Amino acid sequence: MKPVIIITIIIGIVIVGIVGAITIFASIPSETWQDDRTGFTGVPLPDENKEKIDCLSRGGLWDNGCSIERRNVSIQDDIDVTCLGNKECLVLNVSKIIDGDTIYADSYKIRLSLVNTPEKGEPGFTQATSFTSMSCPLGSQIIVDQDDRQPYDDYDRMLGKVYCETGILNEMLLRNGHAEILPQYCFTSEFTDESWAQEYGCAKPDLSKAKSDECDSSYPDFCIAPNHPDLDCGDIPYKRFTVLQPDPHRLMVTKMGLVVNHR
Repeated sequence: MKPVIIITIIIGIVIVGIVGAITIFASIPSETWQDDRTGFTGVPLPDENKEKIDCLSRGGLWDNGCSIERRNVSIQDDIDVTCLGNKECLVLNVSKIIDGDTIYADSYKIRLSLVNTPEKGEPGFTQATSFTSMSCPLGSQIIVDQDDRQPYDDYDRMLGKVYCETGILNEMLLRNGHAEILPQYCFTSEFTDESWAQEYGCAKPDLSKAKSDECDSSYPDFCIAPNHPDLDCGDIPYKRFTVLQPDPHRLMVTKMGLVVNHR
């Protein structure tokens, strides 16, 4: 058989097959190809999965899209806050708790004025940090009243009084035994005269107490108990005060009997 005839037969078979297939598909009703499924819950696309996880991690609701309802009520609705002075008065969202006295909020690093909590590795660090975390939880709002007289510390952190939903954090740490006053800053802080600062270490000397038999007569400007453990100048929150002999704590004095530099 000649090659031309063979090729012609093959082409004819292919054409007949194509025409037959078209005829069969054309005879099938169009409804056969329609997808009537509803509420399909198959595995979502990877991008949608990522978006859903991000939504839920931010406290949102997922229903074919992310819906976030802010649950943190502005603490200004619950606490009467008045920021004094000319420095910043900021409403911020807590983003990280570093330790008991340091909070990151939005783009700010906040260090509490006047108070000091234990550092990492020191006794009480975990308790103080946990207290701050519970008082000002991540994502909650705080109000920061920046300290007018010492706005920033040596590490460029904003110094201030911090209001959380449960009250003034500086004060709450002191009252719950998680912090102590830094007396060396009592003379350089806007908040020195506030009741919590006065109560826990910034109070001015009570001269009437100095006349009491319960006070050491070597220090007439304020009261130190006669049997008080040895003190250094740095333990006393005053720069100028009178020292008389015998001066049991051996504080540095001038010829006029005044301590002028206790650092």
